[in-house]
Amino acid sequence: MFGFLFSPCFMKEFLKKYRAPLVIVAVLATHLTLGLLRLESYSAVDEPYWTYQRTPKFWKAIAEGKWRSTNINDKPGITTAILSGAGLLKIDPLPYKSLRDDIKTDEEFRAINDINFFFRLPIFLFCFLSLPVFFLLLKKLFDETTALVAFILIGFSPILFGISLIINPDSLLWIFLPLSVLSYFVFQKNAEKKYLYMSGLFLGFSILTKYVANILYIFFFALPFLEYLFSKDKPALRTYLKQSAINYIILVAISCATFFAFFPATWKHPEMILEGTFLSKAFESTWPLFVGIITLIALDAALLKSKTAAFILEILSRYRTRFIQATFILFIAALFFVALNTFTGMSIFNTDASLASPKGSGGDGSNLFIFADNIVADLYSLMFGISPLALFALIATLTLGITKRHIASRETRIAFFLSLFIFLYYIASTVNHVIATVRYQITLFPFACILAAIGISFFLTSNRLRKYQEDAVAIAAVLATFIFSLISLLSVKPYYFAYTSFLLPEPYFVNLKDMGDGSWEAADFLNHLPNPREISIWSDKGAVCAVFIGECRTGLSQKDLRDLQVDYVVVSSGRRSRTLKLSHPGSDPIDFKKAYETNETTRTFIIGNRSENFIKILPAENLFLRSDSSDTSSTEN
Repeated sequence: MFGFLFSPCFMKEFLKKYRAPLVIVAVLATHLTLGLLRLESYSAVDEPYWTYQRTPKFWKAIAEGKWRSTNINDKPGITTAILSGAGLLKIDPLPYKSLRDDIKTDEEFRAINDINFFFRLPIFLFCFLSLPVFFLLLKKLFDETTALVAFILIGFSPILFGISLIINPDSLLWIFLPLSVLSYFVFQKNAEKKYLYMSGLFLGFSILTKYVANILYIFFFALPFLEYLFSKDKPALRTYLKQSAINYIILVAISCATFFAFFPATWKHPEMILEGTFLSKAFESTWPLFVGIITLIALDAALLKSKTAAFILEILSRYRTRFIQATFILFIAALFFVALNTFTGMSIFNTDASLASPKGSGGDGSNLFIFADNIVADLYSLMFGISPLALFALIATLTLGITKRHIASRETRIAFFLSLFIFLYYIASTVNHVIATVRYQITLFPFACILAAIGISFFLTSNRLRKYQEDAVAIAAVLATFIFSLISLLSVKPYYFAYTSFLLPEPYFVNLKDMGDGSWEAADFLNHLPNPREISIWSDKGAVCAVFIGECRTGLSQKDLRDLQVDYVVVSSGRRSRTLKLSHPGSDPIDFKKAYETNETTRTFIIGNRSENFIKILPAENLFLRSDSSDTSSTEN
C-alpha cells in the first residue's frame, strides 16, 4: 500500500489535483509564522502617530458620536484606524504616550511591546487573509499555474510582507487597490456584475486608505476604450459606450457609498465625499482635463451619436498591436536605461540623491531632465525591490508579449493594461512633485508580480518545453518559483521591508526612506547591557528610543543639544541626510559627521545585507567636541 502511495503515477495525480491547496497552505503558513514572530520585535517610525493619536482619536470620536472628529489624517487612513483599533480591546495606549524618551519600568516596557503587537496584529491578519482573494481573482483571469505563480510571488515578496507588519495606510493600500483592478479585469472578461460591485467596493476602501487611489477613476474610465480596441467582434459603439458609462457610474457610486459609509465625518459634511474623491489633492492637477474629456465624449454621444469616437477608435484599432509593442519596448528600454545608469555609478542621474528627498522634486513636466530623473528613480525602486526571478520574468513578459505567438492573447492584453497603469502612476507622481519610493509605490508591487507570472506562463508554453509533459513542467515551475521566492524572503530576515535585490551593486540599496528597520535590534542590544536604565543615549531615530528602557534624546536644535550628556550615540544611514542638514558643525557637542563615517563602533547592525544601510551604536566619549563633556562616561559592554 505504501509503495502505491509513493509511486510516480500516484504522486503525479496527487500533485495535479492538490497542488493549488498545498501551495496556498505552504505560503500562508510561512507568511503567518514569520509575521507573528516579527510583530513584537520591531520598532517602526510614524507608528506612534497611529497607536497614540489617530487610532484612539478615531474610536473616541465614534464612541462619543463626534463624527467630524473621525477626520484624523490627510491620507485619510480610515481603514488603518478601523483595523488597528481592534488593539484598543486589549490595551489602552494613552497612559504610555509620553514614555518614548524616558526611563521605562519593566511593566511599562511590556506594555509598549503589547501595544505594538496588538495594534499591528489586525492589520497583519487582514493582509494575510487577503492573499487567497488574490489567488481566486487571478484564477478567474488566468490558468491555475499562472495564478499560483503570481500568488507565490506576491505572498513571498519581502517588501509586501514587510509593509504588512507596520501600522500605516500603505500596509492596506497594496491590498485594496490591486484587488479593485483585478476585480474589474474579471468583470471585463466574464461580464458578471458582482465583480464590478467588488471592484467598486475595493476602490472605496482604497480611497478610504489613501487618496492616491483616486488614480483608478482615470484608469477605469480609460479601460473600456482600451478593451474595445482589442475586441475581435466589436459591438455597436454607441450601445457599448452607453453600457460602459452605466458601469462606470455604478463603480463610482459604489466607491463613494463605501467612502461615505465607513467615514463618519462625511455624515456631518457630505461635501467631503467630493473632497476625498474627484476634488482631492491627488486629483488636483488632472481633474480639469479629465472632466473636459468626459464632456467632449458626452457631447459627441448626444449630438453626433458617437461618430467622432467611432472614427477615432477605428483608426486606433488598426494600430493596436503597435501600441502593445511600443509600450513593451519603451518599458524594456526604460529598465535597460535604469540598469545602465546604476551599473555605471549613477553617472547620468543621481538616483540615490533623488530618493533621499522624494517630495517636492519639482518634476512638473516643464523640465524634461527632472521629469526623466524622477521616472528613473521610480523604476529603480521597483526593479531592485522585487526578487531577481520576478524581474527576469517581468522582462520575459515584455519580450515575449510582442511576439506573434502571444501578442493577441488576453494575458498580453492584461500585461499591456498593467504596464500602462505603472506608467500612469509614475507620471501622476511626478506631476504631483513626488518621487515614488518603495513605500509610495507599494501598490505597484503586486502588479509587477502578476506581470512576472505572465512571463513565466509564456515561457512554459514555448516550443522547447512542449516535448515535456505539461503537468510536470507546470509543477516544476511552481516549485521553482516557491523555492527561489522563499530564498529571497529569508535572505533579508528579519529586515523584510529593507529588501534589496542582490542584482543591485554595492554600495546602493533601494529603501533609503526606511520605516525603522534595525531600531528594535539596536535598542535590544542596549537593553541587555549592564544597568541599562542608567544609560543615556542620543539617537537620530525615535523608533530606537521607543523601545529603549533608558533615557533617550533625539533633538537637533541648539536647545536640545545644550548640556548634552550621553553614554552612546545611535545613528542610522536613513537619517544621515536629515541629521547633517539640521546639525550645527562647530557648535554642536557631538561630531555628527564623524558618527556616520567612523567604523569604531560598539555595535553595528547591517540592514538588508547592505553595508551602507546600517544602524551604529557608538561610545559618545569618542564623539564629543566640547571640553565640558569630557567627563561623560561610557558604559562598557
